[in-house]
Amino acid sequence: MSTPPRTAIRRLASARVVSVTGSEAAWIALMVAIYAETHSTVWMSAALFVGVAASGIFAPILGALGDRTDRRRLMIASELAAAVVAIAMALTTGNPAALVALAFISEAAQSPYFSASTAAVPNLVEAGEVAWANSTIAIGRNVGSLAGPAIGGAISGVFDPSVVFAANAVCFAGSALVVWTVRGNFADPERPQSEQHEGLRAGFRFILTEPVLRLVTLAWVVLLLLLGPVLVAELPLARSFGVGSTGYGILAACWGGGAIAGSFLGRRLATTRERATMIVGCLIIGAGFALIAVSPVFVLVLIGMACAGMAEGSVTVCEQGIMQRRTPDEVRSRAMAAAEAAQFTAFALSFPAAGFLIDVLGVRGVYGMAAAGCALAAVVLVVAMRELARRGGDQPATPATGAAQA
Repeated sequence: MSTPPRTAIRRLASARVVSVTGSEAAWIALMVAIYAETHSTVWMSAALFVGVAASGIFAPILGALGDRTDRRRLMIASELAAAVVAIAMALTTGNPAALVALAFISEAAQSPYFSASTAAVPNLVEAGEVAWANSTIAIGRNVGSLAGPAIGGAISGVFDPSVVFAANAVCFAGSALVVWTVRGNFADPERPQSEQHEGLRAGFRFILTEPVLRLVTLAWVVLLLLLGPVLVAELPLARSFGVGSTGYGILAACWGGGAIAGSFLGRRLATTRERATMIVGCLIIGAGFALIAVSPVFVLVLIGMACAGMAEGSVTVCEQGIMQRRTPDEVRSRAMAAAEAAQFTAFALSFPAAGFLIDVLGVRGVYGMAAAGCALAAVVLVVAMRELARRGGDQPATPATGAAQA
């Protein structure tokens, strides 16, 4: 018996709350554990680099499984594999090198989840409910992003980070259990298997030959290339204001809190002001980073982070709807994975120089650099949204405009 569509989406959103809360708390614990052992932003950059790089490497490989296997089972297997790695991290807290290696494996284990779950949404609900579904799941993810950092920072400040890693394992297992309770079509049971969408590279081919998706992906590649050092700078920024690891957790949680509000707002904007939201939202993210770069007090830093998170939450709902509408189900998981891989690769490439850039530009300077990245990305999105309007925002890509051109 199938789970009612809205119930299914609410359960998937609940699973995201549980999983992302544990994951975000674990990342805070990872940064605290590594910084405590090394007192080095270089080591922190290394951890972030390998974690994000793993997503960039494995997303297109494991993400392809979402178009060839049961997406629901793939999501469950991904969460359970990540739980096993979290247990291993709990046992190696005092070894920075081992933690970095396990962070890589953890992100690899989680890499197929996003593309499979995002590809499944249009199959679980009616077309008119897709924006609501994307918003609901985004809210779940962002609630986790809000709760996780605060919990991770608070627990790491009192107990050993291994406690957070162990709790993360429980969260992954709990998420897998919730996904298991959902019954429904996670893919079109009659999806064709055409020759033009065969192979691991089909997702990349589709993104590259579909103008709107190519430009949207390029915009985030530009932004993320200049954004990575911000993650490394967050803990030193919090310490510069004398608020320590707890302040670090609150700083990260403000992004999640803003993103929750943005996800609610994006539900409406996705159907009424989608194209404007993509462009203006990107500019607001940059404005938030610019405010942080010049803030004399920590309260303004938190406001800047919350505003940036709110804008990101709205943009994400709109972006996912655009990608889902313009991608056939038979290649949707691979296309999502390809876009994710491009974005995470750009993000990963921004980390090796993060420590150097912080030394040269200062902690605040890298926030200014991120604001500039948002402005450049917004320029690309202007072109992308004009192309979307010209081609018909509600229409999927056709062979004349999409992958058949390859």
